[in-house]
Amino acid sequence: MRLARFSLAGAFLLLPWLLLRAGEVTLLKGDPIPGDILSINNAEVVVSKGGEKKTIPLANVLKIDFQPVAALNPSTKYARAELTDGTVLLASDWKIRKRDLTLQLLSGPEVTIPLKAVANLLHAAEDEKHRADWKSRTFNNRGREAIVVKKGDVISNIECTLGEGDAEGKTITLAVLIDGEPTTLKRNQNAAHGFLFKTVLDPKAPPVLCKLIDTLGNTVMVAELQPREGGVKAITPAGAALDFSYKQIARLDYTKGKLDYLSALTPSKVVAKSNLDEDTKPDQWHVYKDTNLNKGPLSLGGVTYASGLALKPYTELTYDLDGEYREFSALVGLDDNVSAVGKTILVVEGDGRELATVEISADDKKRFRPLTLNIKDVQKLKIIVKADGEFDIARHLDLADAKISK
Repeated sequence: MRLARFSLAGAFLLLPWLLLRAGEVTLLKGDPIPGDILSINNAEVVVSKGGEKKTIPLANVLKIDFQPVAALNPSTKYARAELTDGTVLLASDWKIRKRDLTLQLLSGPEVTIPLKAVANLLHAAEDEKHRADWKSRTFNNRGREAIVVKKGDVISNIECTLGEGDAEGKTITLAVLIDGEPTTLKRNQNAAHGFLFKTVLDPKAPPVLCKLIDTLGNTVMVAELQPREGGVKAITPAGAALDFSYKQIARLDYTKGKLDYLSALTPSKVVAKSNLDEDTKPDQWHVYKDTNLNKGPLSLGGVTYASGLALKPYTELTYDLDGEYREFSALVGLDDNVSAVGKTILVVEGDGRELATVEISADDKKRFRPLTLNIKDVQKLKIIVKADGEFDIARHLDLADAKISK
């Protein structure tokens, strides 16, 4: 893999590799359309169903499925690297050499990525609990650089400045403050639970046009797709280029900007504070992504949800929508598997105007309710969770299946 200079002018030219590949097109509205995918370009997809051709504008397409993602063998051990553009790569082996990260992908090839394009790296990602913790940990510690260590069941961040790996990829240099004095140390890379890098995507990076998901679960944010013999080359907004054969592609996902889950979006502003001293509990965050406060599945009324937020008071999340969405929806309530007392209040604002207030009490017979709001033309959407009384303890809200759509 290399970092490439490229232009979006040729993005999504006609891709003959899709000729007569069976698939299913899921639309923003209406029933899915199964058939043979004849072609796709930057404006439309052509599907053949029962000998009849149907041309569908990509503006109406949520996703195109070709084949399922294969379930990994439970014994497979792998690391999870996330790039600054949101691309997620699964690797059987990894090494940080100098300022580069080399990954031996589960799908086969070895790729090398400059650390400036890497957001974080989780070592033992095959553990579901590790992945759940990591999703919230990376969100709540964004803007900080750290080596993450695990001792028993306790996972902790050691804030530092991460330096270079050695030539063999065995150790990494880091600078930490000890008694107020900067100290340089070397640590075994494989002994780390993970790394958080203080890197962000270049604001001039090209936008995401779609998301490519391969059959092993790699998720690639695509700025440009280039046809090649036997497959495609996907170029990410961070500039990384990866090759995929036809048989490796499970889905092309066009939902971004049409239907977005809040847990997949990065707020433009976060306010998180509490009237309780939580310094002794560094992992008791205010925002939990796709898990409840116990880092288990979100559960309301006996039903579990794969996507959503669990929020503790006092929290404000502001999302820049630029007036492009029409509807906000979520199931709001107290998680079945998290203890709660008192009343918790959700306030949703659009451009400073209150759109809804929902109060959920631990004493309510039904501790959840659906919420759907018209957010047409809203530029900034603000989600506020607060307690009704003097203390924040044992108060929280799940926003299960929280999403915005056009």
